[in-house]
Amino acid sequence: GNVLLDYTLLCFSYCGTYLASYSSLPEFELALWNWESNVILCKKSHPGMDVSQMSFNPMNWHQMCLSSSSIVSVWTIERSNQDHHFKMRLVKLPLEDGSLVNETDLLFPTSLPKDLIYGPVLPLSAIAGLVGEEAQTFRPKDDIYPLLHPTMHCWTPSNELYVGCEEGHLLAINTETLKVTVLQKVEEISLLDGGQLLSPLTLVYQKDGVLTSGIDGIIYSFIIKDSKYQAKNFVEVDVPVAHLVFSPSYKTLLIQMDK
Repeated sequence: GNVLLDYTLLCFSYCGTYLASYSSLPEFELALWNWESNVILCKKSHPGMDVSQMSFNPMNWHQMCLSSSSIVSVWTIERSNQDHHFKMRLVKLPLEDGSLVNETDLLFPTSLPKDLIYGPVLPLSAIAGLVGEEAQTFRPKDDIYPLLHPTMHCWTPSNELYVGCEEGHLLAINTETLKVTVLQKVEEISLLDGGQLLSPLTLVYQKDGVLTSGIDGIIYSFIIKDSKYQAKNFVEVDVPVAHLVFSPSYKTLLIQMDK
């Protein structure tokens, strides 16, 4: 119809002439634009999927990540001549305590019959009569497996994702296999002036790790090696940090504060 979309997120690709836009209600629509010619190349609606952060892979404009407090999704932009198409894959998040999900517990009924004389045990999604994407993301109403809540994500030069979570966990995600690794902190840090290391509100890639900050007004440096990281104080700015971003040369860091 003639309803104007409410664009909640915009981001430019690091190369090429691509702009991505995301609208919330009513369409929940992701669109890829050629901003030079002002043409929409492709779009896809995903009703009910609210998104708080969207970014292109700096090393590959064909990949994007969309995340919120409940999902992390990796989008691939497939191209054939002048035709563009979106393909979405959802990352399976760990449980709130950082442990990995037992897929059998989620896909099948909690009480599996020992005697299969009455036929095979069906997944819960099949019992509910669901197919396609709905079957992949279906969870029963009485699901008792609370998952981690992502707050921010950033890309690495090796096409991986680092994801900070509300519960304090840091995840590394292989965007090809969607394998999730919960990184382990190797030692406690000495906090400045009694500050507290809380869930990250902003996250930015740096060489060998990330810079992150919460509401305590302190920016921390996480040095990551294999599946472990070491946290160090980086700089104190006294007020909550809303956003961190490096210049394209990575020589200058812009710090945006709430006040």
